Amino acid sequence: MDPPNPGKGFYYNVYIHHGEDDLFPSGWAMGQGTDPFGLPFLTLHFGGMGLATGGSQTVYHEGFHIFQYDQNSPGFAYSGDSMWYIESSAQWYTVSRFREDRGLCIQVGAIVANPHLALWHSFHNHGPNDPASNEGRPGWMYGVRQYGMHTYLMFLTEVAGVERNILTDGFYAKTDLSPQEYFYEKVGAEKMRGIFADWAAHNTGGLDYLTKEQVERGYLEITLAGDWDYYRPYVWSSVDEGTGSDWFTPTEDLSPRGWAYNVININNTQTTTYTFDLQGDATGSQGAPSFFVGRVVLMSKNGPVYSEMTMTSAVSGQATIAVTSEDSAVFLVIASVPAFFTSYQHYGYKVKVTK
Repeated sequence: MDPPNPGKGFYYNVYIHHGEDDLFPSGWAMGQGTDPFGLPFLTLHFGGMGLATGGSQTVYHEGFHIFQYDQNSPGFAYSGDSMWYIESSAQWYTVSRFREDRGLCIQVGAIVANPHLALWHSFHNHGPNDPASNEGRPGWMYGVRQYGMHTYLMFLTEVAGVERNILTDGFYAKTDLSPQEYFYEKVGAEKMRGIFADWAAHNTGGLDYLTKEQVERGYLEITLAGDWDYYRPYVWSSVDEGTGSDWFTPTEDLSPRGWAYNVININNTQTTTYTFDLQGDATGSQGAPSFFVGRVVLMSKNGPVYSEMTMTSAVSGQATIAVTSEDSAVFLVIASVPAFFTSYQHYGYKVKVTK
C-alpha cells in the first residue's frame, strides 16, 4: 500500500542531503521520518545513493520502509518483539537487487556469534544482563542482529521454498500476531520448526547458502565493528571426546531463548561413532512449554552433511553418527522452537555425548 501522503493530497518527499551545502540539518542520516502532520518522508545522503553504479543498498532498504508505513497489523509494530522484522524484511527486499554483493550480509557474524539470542532480539527487548545496542562494540554484537536476520528470511524463501508473499502479506493482514507467530500459523508449526533448525544447521555448517565472499566479509565486520570477546558460537567443545558418563548443561546466559539455538562442537581426527542424547526442561525460565528440535552437522572432506536428530518427545531426542579421520568436525545443533513468541526467557536442557 502507498504511504498516507497521496491519500491526503501530498507528495511523499525525499530529501537528498549534501552536507553543509543545503538547508537540511547536518545531523540527518539516511532513513524514514515523520513530519509534524503525521506524514512520512525519506532522507538520503547524496554520497550514499550510488546512482552512477546502479543504486545503493540503503536506497532499497529505506525505500521498502515507505511501503511498510501504512501497514494495518498491530502485531507488526516497530516496537518490542516485532521490531526486528521491520528492519530484516527491508534487508530481505534489498537481496533481490544485490544477491551476489559481497557486503550484502555484513551482520551475519553477529548471528553465528550468539545463536542463543531470540529470533526477535532487537534494540529494546534484550535481557537484563545483555549489552544494550548503544554500548559500543559489545552492543553491536547484540544490537545489529535484526539487520542480519534477513539471512533467515533468505533461507525461508530461497532454500525452504516459503512463498515470498507470506513475508509481506502480514503487514496488511490486520493481525495481532507478531511476524514470528504469523509465519508459524501460515506455514505450519512442524514445517516452521524444521526450517528454523535447518537454518541453524546451515549456519553451523559454514553459512553455505551465502557466497564465500559474503561469509568472509561478515566475519571481517566483527573485527571492524564488533567484539570477539562476544563470539560464542559453541556452548561445549572437545577434541575427539564426548562427555563420558556426564551430562552437560549450558550456563543460563548462553542457554537458547525462544527460536534460538546452541551448538555442541567436536573437533575430530579419529574414526569412531558418537551418540548424542538430549533431555530438555519441560518449561522455560518464565514458564512457557519447551520444544526442541535437533540437527547433526558432519564436516566431511566434501563439505557439510546434514541429518536430523530423532525426537522421542517435544524435549527429548537421540542421534548417532559415524565419523572417519577425514571428517574434521561434528556438531549437534539444538534448536529451541516453542509455541511461544515473545520474551527473553531461556529454555534449559542437558546433553550427553557418548563416544
